[in-house]
Amino acid sequence: MVSMGSSLVGAIDVGTSKVCTLIGRKRGTTIEILGVGLSSSRGMKKGKVVDIAKISESVKESFALAIEIAKAVPDTLYVGISGDYISSLNLENEIFLGKGGREITDKDLLRAIEGSKSQVDLTAKRVIHVLPQDYLVDDEMGVADPVGMVASKLKVRTHLVLIQDNHFQSFLKVFRQTGLEVAQAVFQPLASSLAVLSPMEREIGTALIDIGAGTTDLSIFYGGSIRHSRIFPVGGEHITSDLAIGIRTYRDEAERIKVSYGCAFGSQVIGDDAVEVRDLGSSSLKTIERRFMCRIIEARVKEIFLLILREMRTSGAMPVLRGGVVLTGGTALLDGIVDFASSLLKLPARLGCPDSKYYVGMIQSIGNPIFSTACGLLQFAFGEKIERSIGKPLLLNLEEKGSKVISWLKDFFMIG
Repeated sequence: MVSMGSSLVGAIDVGTSKVCTLIGRKRGTTIEILGVGLSSSRGMKKGKVVDIAKISESVKESFALAIEIAKAVPDTLYVGISGDYISSLNLENEIFLGKGGREITDKDLLRAIEGSKSQVDLTAKRVIHVLPQDYLVDDEMGVADPVGMVASKLKVRTHLVLIQDNHFQSFLKVFRQTGLEVAQAVFQPLASSLAVLSPMEREIGTALIDIGAGTTDLSIFYGGSIRHSRIFPVGGEHITSDLAIGIRTYRDEAERIKVSYGCAFGSQVIGDDAVEVRDLGSSSLKTIERRFMCRIIEARVKEIFLLILREMRTSGAMPVLRGGVVLTGGTALLDGIVDFASSLLKLPARLGCPDSKYYVGMIQSIGNPIFSTACGLLQFAFGEKIERSIGKPLLLNLEEKGSKVISWLKDFFMIG
């Protein structure tokens, strides 16, 4: 068993179709992956909690699998959060340092950044991130780190991420019901970007498109910072649903067909290939043309990318996207979807997966876009440059909180 004195972090990505847990620790310049847990997600719809009991069981299953492999319990837990109940906006805030000017301190930076919140109506909402983009020191623009500079005024541009409080409380209750306490909830696009975008891509201008089962997350980076973000309540499950209706079959059968034979470029599928499919309402098989199925898939994929294209144009960021687009998330594995994105968006595109050179340990398990958010959560937790809050202990006190996690941890480690 790994020493409990080690600095271990748990990362949980709760999606609409799966719950992914990673347990890791810092090892030199890399992150050692000690445990991986993957379970089917039940109780989530379009990134929203719709059944606390069911999704709590899914979280418990994923977390239990990870600690069984790691033979250790993390003392801090970071979780990814997404959904169309999250919104974001860019703000500017200026503070004055005195007529004659003086040296800018860390406290001045914090005051300027935190002051951005005062411009927003936080009724029934809360801020989960205030992300600095750049600073203006007197008349000098684009300053990355103004600490130590002498000025009479300091302006900061920030990207504010807001969440509806009722959804946030339901989300946290999922973990409390499992017996876990969250140190910090992290905006999923921010986490994913840490795992799949290079520093150069974040600098020169790149759009990250994370396509999950229930949502599609768009985040645009430029100058090393996030400049725009938007969550769309549509994803891979909608493709599966369209396919199930279009070929009259069961949802699980449609998912199998999509993964095994699907293609996002249906119009480019040639030939008379056919696939055997279970008929809806019976156990008999029927034959469906692959080309017909892929055209159903392409229609929904096109809708998703048209939403993305419109949002990218609205953001005004199209001219600066020299790095093109990076696709990640489970649906990014759909055959042809990267080429489709490049064709429709008129930008170079690639598939984004966690880079194995930044990890050791169970790296063979995480080289897949479904692990992008979880890997990014670990990088967020261990990152020195990203300011984060200090969370409560991971395990709730058994007597005071009535935690249920202790009993099943004992089963794994045969303690007590």
